[in-house]
Amino acid sequence: MNACQVGDYLYLALGNFFNGDNKPGMAIIDIHDPENAFATDVWSWDVPGKGCAFVTVSGDYAFLGAMTQGLLILNAAQKDSITFVSQYIPDIHFPVQNPTAIQMPNARGMAVRDDEVFLCYDAGGLRVIDISDIEQPVEKGRYINPLALGKQQAYNNIVLNNDTAYVAADYCGLEILHISDPEDISGISWWNPWDCQSPANAWVNSPGHANQLDFDPAHHLVFLSTGRSELNITDVSDPAAPRQIGTHGTPSDNYLTWGATQMGERIYLAYINPLFPIFGIWSGVKILEWEKTTGIRETAPVITLKAFPNPFHGQLCLTFDLARSEELKIQLFNFAGVMIEDLANKRFDAGNHRLYAAPRIPAGVYQVRITSETGSQELVVVKN
Repeated sequence: MNACQVGDYLYLALGNFFNGDNKPGMAIIDIHDPENAFATDVWSWDVPGKGCAFVTVSGDYAFLGAMTQGLLILNAAQKDSITFVSQYIPDIHFPVQNPTAIQMPNARGMAVRDDEVFLCYDAGGLRVIDISDIEQPVEKGRYINPLALGKQQAYNNIVLNNDTAYVAADYCGLEILHISDPEDISGISWWNPWDCQSPANAWVNSPGHANQLDFDPAHHLVFLSTGRSELNITDVSDPAAPRQIGTHGTPSDNYLTWGATQMGERIYLAYINPLFPIFGIWSGVKILEWEKTTGIRETAPVITLKAFPNPFHGQLCLTFDLARSEELKIQLFNFAGVMIEDLANKRFDAGNHRLYAAPRIPAGVYQVRITSETGSQELVVVKN
């Protein structure tokens, strides 16, 4: 679900945090020779807790956002011998006393500064954890947006720039905070493009979900993965007045981003394709080329696969556009991942295509997978 690179080592967060039966953990991968990468060690927590949402490294220590299991701190100085150091589960009774299962906070993204961990505690707001005694972490500060207390908030990730913090706040956009005094955090501004505090925004129908973010200090830009809205680029040169200057994707195209990072003139977006509670049709990575004066362009075309009617009863029509001639394999899978029918396996010319199929299958949920020379895409279809 997440990775952090330090030099020739890649630290992988383990465990699917959408699954309550997963154990959070971490692997260290030696990538000094990328074609022959190998795991130096793998560590796993004893207690299931929705897996691990985030990993970051500071000095000899790795810090895991382990969802219900809170903050886990590991000693990773010896790459072939990861050892447990401490665990800290913040108080769950903020901002809601006796939270329900839906309101329960989860440890997600974080940033480490000196002896402090700024932890995004999901529905529990932002927590500042004192790690001056690495074996006995304690909370020293907390923050929740007072302007959105009528709705459950979800803080997913954070980056720091001196005494300023940029926080990805799920369907509430981007919050910019003043953190010079961790015991008295205050809001500087709130970029709230989806009007999250409105009764009309019920989370599941929100056109955007701020998940991960990256910061370019040279140009004062925040690159924010925004779920259905894919990517937003915000100019924060004036932290009190954040200004959107670039986007990629639309809420209606059913592409759903989770991760985002920026290096030089390229932006890397990681996509997921869940069926519920948010619907997405494709998983993979897009690489965008970015230049502040000219904007964004994709480095390689992505096939847009659509199906109608969906749900269908007899005949199903699949449509897709190709920027160039490509060899395509189009297959139908049941939801257990078993391929049950080949719909096409041939070269298609550039342009718009329609493919009609009448699969003899029982009512249920299926996946159509289109595989090209550059990747694959899946689309959920329902037969009634």
